[in-house]
Amino acid sequence: MAAIDGTPPSKTTSSQSLHDDSTSQVKPSIDRGLGVETLEILSTPVRPNRRRMFLLSATGESYLPGQPRIPLPQKADATSNSGNDGELGARDGRQVPSGNEDEAQSKGEDDLLKYLRESHLTKELDSLLPFMKYIFVQTPSFRHIMPLHHQQAHAREIIVNEHPGLHLVWYYEKIFIKPIPAYFFSAKFWSYLSEADDEVHRAAIGFMRSYWFLIKYEIDYDLACERKLIPKKTLTPDRDGTGKDKDDRYPTYAEFCRFISQFYENVHDRDTNRRFHYGELRLTRINRTSLIFKGSLAYFHIYPQWGSNLVHFLAPIIMVLGGCSVVLNAMQVTLNAQEMLGGDGTGGKDSKGGEDSTGLPPVWSYFTWASLYFPVTIIIVIASILAVSLAGILAMGFKDLVWAKTTRRRKRHGDPDAGNKSHGLIW
Repeated sequence: MAAIDGTPPSKTTSSQSLHDDSTSQVKPSIDRGLGVETLEILSTPVRPNRRRMFLLSATGESYLPGQPRIPLPQKADATSNSGNDGELGARDGRQVPSGNEDEAQSKGEDDLLKYLRESHLTKELDSLLPFMKYIFVQTPSFRHIMPLHHQQAHAREIIVNEHPGLHLVWYYEKIFIKPIPAYFFSAKFWSYLSEADDEVHRAAIGFMRSYWFLIKYEIDYDLACERKLIPKKTLTPDRDGTGKDKDDRYPTYAEFCRFISQFYENVHDRDTNRRFHYGELRLTRINRTSLIFKGSLAYFHIYPQWGSNLVHFLAPIIMVLGGCSVVLNAMQVTLNAQEMLGGDGTGGKDSKGGEDSTGLPPVWSYFTWASLYFPVTIIIVIASILAVSLAGILAMGFKDLVWAKTTRRRKRHGDPDAGNKSHGLIW
C-alpha cells in the first residue's frame, strides 16, 4: 500500500547513509514535463501527518504511459462515485473512493511500485561498487560518460537494454544503454515518485542525469531518436481509449534540452543512488569484483554458456603454460648442445683443430654453438617482455588508484570539476 508519511523517508541502505551528509536535504525539483500531461495525483489523509497517494491516468489509456502491463485507475473512475463514503482528496477537492475500490487501487499502487523498483533500482551493482577500488578502481565520477556519437568513435555498438543494472556498462565493442521510459516525461509522475519511494526517486534522478552527458549535441539527439532511447511526447491524448485521436511525436532538440537540464542543475551525488556516482563501468571489472568478493562467477554473462566461461578462465592459464613450455624446451636444447660440445671449455676440439672429439664436423660444430646460446637469448627476451608487461600493468593500476583517490578528495572538498578527464585511447 502506498501510504506515505509526512516526515522525510528514512535512509534504508548503508550506501545511501554513507553518501548523505544530511537527511533533511531538499530534493531536486522536477517540475517540467514534455507534451500533454497524461497523469494525475490524488491523495487522501489517513491520519495526521500521514496520507495515501494514488497515481491516476488522466486520459483514455488506463495504464502507465509506455507500459500497458501496468494498469492505472482513470481519474474519471476514481471521482465518479461521489455518493460513496470516502474522504476528501487533498488535491482539487476530488473524491477518493473507499471500500473495495480503495483496496483495488491500493493493490494497483503496490504493483506500480514493485514495477518501478524492478525497473530502476540497481541494488546488486550498488553492493559491488564499494569493492571496485580494489580491482583497478573505476574513478568515482558521474562525468565519465561519453556522448553517443563518441561511443561510435570507440567502435562501440550501442545495445538498447531495459535492465537497470546494465545502463552505461561496456564490454569491449559493446555498451548497454537503458532508454528513457515514457512516464518520465510527466511532471506529475515525478511529484508522485518523490513521495512514494525515495530510493527509486534517487535512482531515477541519477539515471536521467546520465542523459545530460549522453545527449550533448544534436547529432546525439538524432542517434537517440533513431535507437528509440527517447520516447515520443503526447500532443493529443487518447480521450476515448480507441487511440484514433492520439498524436505522439518526438520532442525537438531544444525542448529536450530544456527538459533534461533540470536533472543536471542543482543535482548532486547525494541526490542519487550509489550507482550514479559513477559514469561508465567496465563489465570485466565488475565481473572480477563479483567473483572475488561475492563468490559469483560473474555479475552478468554476455555469453551464458560454460564454454565461454572456460575460455576466459583457461586463456591466461594456457598462455602461461605455453610460455613455460618454450622456456623449458630452450633449456633442454641448451643442455643438449653443451653436452655435445663438451664441458671442458674447449668445445671438444682436438689439438690440431680437426673434428670435435664427439665426431662432429666443423660446420655442425658452429650450429651446435648457436644452439647453445640462441635458446638463452630466447629466454632473456621472454623474461624481458614479461617484466615490461608487468611493469606497465602496475604503472597503469597505480595511475588509476592515484587518480581515483584524487577525485574522491576533490569531491569531498566540493570541487565541481572533480573527475573531469579527456577521452583517451584507454579509458
